[in-house]
Amino acid sequence: MIRYVIKRIILMIPVMLAVTVLMFILSSLSAGDSARIIAEKTYNAPTQEQIEEIRHREGLDKPLFQQYFSWLGKVVQGDFGESYNTGRPALQELQSAFPVTLRLALKSLVLLLAISVPLGVFSAVYENSLFDKITEVFSFLSVSMPAFWLGLMLLYLFGVKLRMISVIGGTSGEVPLVAAFSMDIGFFGVVIRMIRVSLRDSLKQDYIRACKAKGIPVWKIIWKHGMKNSLIPVSTKIVSIVISLLCGSAVIESIFSLNGIGALALEAVTAKDTPVLQCFILILSAVVVLLNLLADISYSAIDRRIQLK
Repeated sequence: MIRYVIKRIILMIPVMLAVTVLMFILSSLSAGDSARIIAEKTYNAPTQEQIEEIRHREGLDKPLFQQYFSWLGKVVQGDFGESYNTGRPALQELQSAFPVTLRLALKSLVLLLAISVPLGVFSAVYENSLFDKITEVFSFLSVSMPAFWLGLMLLYLFGVKLRMISVIGGTSGEVPLVAAFSMDIGFFGVVIRMIRVSLRDSLKQDYIRACKAKGIPVWKIIWKHGMKNSLIPVSTKIVSIVISLLCGSAVIESIFSLNGIGALALEAVTAKDTPVLQCFILILSAVVVLLNLLADISYSAIDRRIQLK
């Protein structure tokens, strides 16, 4: 196990280097003239001489590969540059916004599991029942409903009509439950169906019949034996869902006026704030790689027969 983890961490280095190269090239080509953007934030009406002075000061007049190595050397030390909008370090901008996104992602994940796991288990146990049919309809509606539309409808209902939440957000960083539900809507059906199919197949195995023949209570068989073998494909999907919750929160954060990293990245794209956008992409890329490593490790933790080499 330890050897496998070390090998995967070593393999992360070329992956992250490839991400930095691709990200730096694309951001340099798409951001426009960074010197002009900085000058417009510094001066009201910058002259060409002022723009060229900033270009030389920031090293933007050097070849692209020299700019990359200079930028990479600073990134390794934790310096992603300063935001064009606020003048604060880009990493501090992300650090101040990340807790809101993390709270949204955690609340969404807990809500997703609290609803999907019981529905998936009961659907598998009571296959083809009325409950199973209702759950199947809910699953279909879940994967068919756009998150942004549901977010707007819930904001109108609970914010405008019932006045239970603020429609303009707040400074406390509190995440309303309806925002988490809107984030989850596209995942409910996926998780419910995966649990239903995996558990249903597990309950038809010979060892389950043997447990029933020994007189072991049904629910003990389901939770101790059936769910254990059903969690491996589900855990893989849960990791990808967590990644989506962290990386794809921009729309929901904008709807509910949450100042998270998704909204920050969306603002950075609009304002062509390259340092913040580069920091956002690189940090989340590292998070994605680490979460995938944790997913692989979880296979062995769930089923001891799986050996990681």
